[in-house]
Formats: sequence, structure tokens, C-alpha cells
Amino acid sequence: MLLKAIKHNLAILLAALCLHTAAFAAPVAGIERADLVKPSAELDKVLNALEVEQAKIQKDPQNANANGDWTKAFNTAVTQVQELANKKDPNAAYVLAKWGILVGGNNVNVNTIVDLYRAAGEVPAAQIELAQVLLQGFRQDADKTREAVSLIVKAEAAGNKLARRMKAQLHLSGGAAPTIPQDNKVAVELLEKASADGDGDATLGLYQIYSRGITGYAQDFAKALEYLKTAAEKQNNATALGEYGARLLAGDKGDGKTAPNLVTKNVQQALKMFEDAAKGGLAAANRILGQIYEGGVGENGADVKADIEKAIEYYGKAAQGSDPASLFRLAQASESGVAKPNAKPDDKGNWDPKDILVAPNAKNALDLYRLAAQNNAAEAFFAVGRFYETGTVVDKDPQKAFALYIRAANAGVLAAMNQLAGLYANGAGVTQDIIAAAGWYKRAADAGYAPAKIAYGMMAEQGTGVERSGVVAERYYSEAAALGAPLAMIRLSTLHLAGVEAGKPNYALAWAYAQLASEATKGQSPEVNQYVAALEDAKKDDKKVFTEDVIKQGKTELEKLKKTINIAPAAAAPAAAAPAADAPKSDTKKKK
Repeated sequence: MLLKAIKHNLAILLAALCLHTAAFAAPVAGIERADLVKPSAELDKVLNALEVEQAKIQKDPQNANANGDWTKAFNTAVTQVQELANKKDPNAAYVLAKWGILVGGNNVNVNTIVDLYRAAGEVPAAQIELAQVLLQGFRQDADKTREAVSLIVKAEAAGNKLARRMKAQLHLSGGAAPTIPQDNKVAVELLEKASADGDGDATLGLYQIYSRGITGYAQDFAKALEYLKTAAEKQNNATALGEYGARLLAGDKGDGKTAPNLVTKNVQQALKMFEDAAKGGLAAANRILGQIYEGGVGENGADVKADIEKAIEYYGKAAQGSDPASLFRLAQASESGVAKPNAKPDDKGNWDPKDILVAPNAKNALDLYRLAAQNNAAEAFFAVGRFYETGTVVDKDPQKAFALYIRAANAGVLAAMNQLAGLYANGAGVTQDIIAAAGWYKRAADAGYAPAKIAYGMMAEQGTGVERSGVVAERYYSEAAALGAPLAMIRLSTLHLAGVEAGKPNYALAWAYAQLASEATKGQSPEVNQYVAALEDAKKDDKKVFTEDVIKQGKTELEKLKKTINIAPAAAAPAAAAPAADAPKSDTKKKK
């Protein structure tokens, strides 16, 4: 299904309660102008200039020639705001603190951020964001935790919505006891109060509580649905809109006891709800419509046919409202290029310009990724890091790549964890640390990322950074192979060739995994083909290792493996048809 339903667990509930979103006003490089308190004329001038540059990207995200130079504009703005912060401008200090969190870098650490937020004491938003930083960055520091709790209590008493949700979160988790004791009743009362004041995030939190049920509040699907509909239809909450819309697009299919069965499939109602919200200015609604038309709805588009041109149009509208997911999706389109469905290049690899919906343009992609990152899209930090690691468009800078990967990895981006581990392993951008590399590989591997499973398995097989163990290596390789990774199948083949336990080879399994890798790559991988050929020719003491009996046993093992391992290639993204057009010459210019 296009839109994944929210998993009703406490971890997601707590995360949802801390959302801080503006539904209709487009932020300027992640800054909500409404959060500033009587900003100076100088700061207004800086943000207005930056807003003009941002508008160039947002108005026509795929037109690289019209987008100017976002990186240069933003760096100029940072310098100017720094000068104002040095003159004790509290709003400038707040802006700089916010950019430090959203952009980061080697020269920005959490203590610097804390100092800037404290210098922005006159800005209410700065105080509650300072509390967030203190809770997240100094979890073992009792004094800073008390300071954070004090800020939250004070802001909640003054009616701050985010503070109210944060206080409710602390009551739910008991993480600030004894100052804020664990108390579900108080937490729910706070959320109900916030919901009554029109806070859609709080209403969404109540929906999640009743969807799951917590001590003192039994699971109640009907009550949960009413909260969800209120948050989506009356309060224009983007997350609720997507969740309720997903249920309308598919219809509930639960048993009514362990899963809900209250919403009847109604595609037209869902589309109208999204379109009405989009017309009302909710950027996320345009993004959801883009997702719908990108992938279609129903088997083979039975309910809504896929239309990549319309999808890009909706993503563009959402980008005008600084929707981070749309900016990220458009960046992906600019990075790879997008062609019309079923379009193909000629025999010489040239594309008809009429078939190209988005021409590949690395510089444009980087600008869009950066803007998405400045609007807090974790995946975008990883994407920008890749540009610095590879030296694409910008000068190669492993240290900047490391800083960006850390930001994305700490936000849960598995690919960033994997790349971060690689930097630690190779000592690129950071002091070499094999143990840290193993730790990040394992974290990504245990979260289900196949490349990290293979990497961690290799470290276990070789005893690099972790205790040597063929059993551990086999486990991680097997998990990656189950996800369809041919390299994992080859690693299993070589592992069984030597023996999971040293000196105890299993030639039948070695042969079976090699054949499985060949089938997974459909015989199109020269490396796999060479390995399979060398394997079958292998000899030990001048005797053929893979005898007819071994191969017979191997075929039996192969059939067993096929029942548990997916060897079908992953489906391509609907908009992944990339024209092989040359990138514009401007893409080759290096930017700092």
C-alpha cells in the first residue's frame, strides 16, 4: 500500500507528541518567522533575501537554471546572522541555534547550541527547543535535566503547545521523575486540553493512545478513529491526514478485536480530503497526492492510475510550502533524472527531449537536498553527506561527510549508519576506530539493513573489531541473503567452503548458495559467474571437490533455501526511469 499505516506503539506515540510543525507558513531555511519576537530590521533583511533565493527553488524545483546558488546564499546568511548574534540580537541567536541543529557541521557542537539558545532567552520558542536539546544531549546530566524540565513546566503554564505535549510525554514515560512523575491520567488530560485548543499533534497522540491502549485507558478503536478524523479533517494535521487517508484508500481489514475494522474503502473521499487540504494550503496534502499518483492505488492502478507527471506537479506544489519529504523526492528526481513511463533511448543511448520529465542535474539535486535537510529531513543529511564523500559538485570532504552522516545516523537512517561505519573502518574524515565501525554496522544490521549485515558478518568471520565467530557470521549473512542480497549468498558459500567451524566444510551448502547467487543475479553478474565456475572446478589433493554426490546433495539444499530466501529482484521505484542525458555543464562546478 502506498501510505504505511502508523504502528501503534509507545515509542511512536512519544515521538509524535514532540512534533512541532507549521501547517501553512513556509519556513525560511527551516526558520518559522512566527517564532521570532520583534526581529530587528537587519535580521528581517537577511531572512527576506534568503526567502527570495529559496523561492527560486520552490517555484520551479526542476529548473536548475532558475535556481541561483542556494549554498552561496545560505552561507552568506549564516555569516550575517552570526554578526547580529555577536551584537546580542536574541532573535539572531535563536536562528543561529536552529541552523546549528538543522545543518550541523564539524564546528558546531551541542554546547555551542545550548549557549546560543540561552542567548535567545527572550524568544519563547528558544526556551522549549533548549529543553529538547538538554534532554536529548545531556541525558546523564541531572542538573541539565532539571533545567529542561523547569523550562517545559514554565512554557506549558504559559500555554505553549509544544511544551504541553512534551510535558505529557514526560508523564507517560516517567523519564523526569520525581519532578514529573509517571502518570498516564495527567498526560491524557494535558493532551485533551491541547486537543481542545486545536492542537492536531495532541489529538493525534490521543488517537495513538486509544489505538494501542495504555494502563488506565483501554484500547478503543472507535474512540481512536474519532480523534484521528478530528486531527485530519478539522485540525489539518499532516500525519493524521496521511493515516486516515491511507485507511480510506484501502479500507480497514482487521477483525475488529486485535485490529480495527471501522473504515470502509472510499478512494474518492480520500482524494477529496487531500485535495481540499491542499487547496487550503497544507503542503503535506500536496505531497500525499504526489505519492498517490507516483505509485497509483489498487492492483495495477485499478483505483488511481499512476501518473508520474502529475506526481511531480504535486511534489512541486508541496515544495513551495517547504515540505521536506517533497523537497527530498524532487532532489532524488534531479539526481537520477526521470523519463516518461515506457520511454527508451535510441540505439546510441540518446533520449528524445520530449521523453525527459526531469533532466539529471547534480547541482540542482544538492540544493534541494540541502533545503530538505534545513527543514529537518533526516535522509537529506545523508544525501548531502554522499556528495561530500564522493566529491560530486562540491569539493571532496570526508570530515563534512562524517558530520552529516552522524546527524542522519542518530536520526535512524540505516544507510547513514552503514556509511558512517565505513568511514570509521577506513579512517576517512575521522580517526580510524574498528570497534566503532563494528558498532555502527551492527546497529544498522540489527535494524534490517542488508549491506550492514554483510559487513558485520565479514567482521565476525575475520575477527576484525569483534570476536571471531563463524556462527555469528553465518547468522548475519543468512539474514542478508533472506533479503535477497547476492553478495551474502556468495559469502555463505565461501564460509561453508571453509566451514562455519574451522575444518568442517559443508560442500553441498557451499554449492547451493553459489547457485542461489547465480539465480538471484539471473546470470548477469560476471563476478558471480566466475565464482560459480571456479567453485565447480575446485580440487583438493588433486581430487574434484564437487563430485556428483555433492552436487546432488547441493540441489536438495538449494530447493530448501528457495523456500526461505527471496531471490526476486527488488521492484524499481515508479519514478526511477532515468534518462541517460548528460548532466548540464554547470553541474561540474565545485562549491564549498
